[in-house]
Amino acid sequence: MNNLYALPRQQQGAVLVVALIMLLLLTIIGLSSMRGTSLQENMAGNMRDSNLALQASEAALRKGEDAVRAKFLAGTLATLEIAPLSGSYADFPNTAKIPEYEITLLAKIRTSTEAGAPIDDEGALVRVESDGYGLNTNSDDDPSSHTQLRSTFLVEQ
Repeated sequence: MNNLYALPRQQQGAVLVVALIMLLLLTIIGLSSMRGTSLQENMAGNMRDSNLALQASEAALRKGEDAVRAKFLAGTLATLEIAPLSGSYADFPNTAKIPEYEITLLAKIRTSTEAGAPIDDEGALVRVESDGYGLNTNSDDDPSSHTQLRSTFLVEQ
């Protein structure tokens, strides 16, 4: 009898090797793109947290400057000669720590053009320093972003 079915030649497996190499290349490309995306997401989160710390510090700095104006208008700047004034901006949302400020009196401005007349304070030069913090914290519960700002502020009549 004639056998109609002939046995195929023995296969070498070249297609299998090529397919496995292609799968390996696709896996490497996928993993590197996932790693790059994750890195970009972390960088964007850190930038947001740093920006939040800057905004918190700026808000505390402005609050400190407002406190200086209020003390000057009330005539109580002399209390800054004893010790610096500290305060905070408690209404700032979404930070790991409340933004704080400190006011230090640098000099008083006193002038008089009349001989023998009492010298009144006409102004003051103060330094306002502020600390702002971001939302994210480290493993020891310290804020990971911290921004410090300083301004020299002059109030006068």
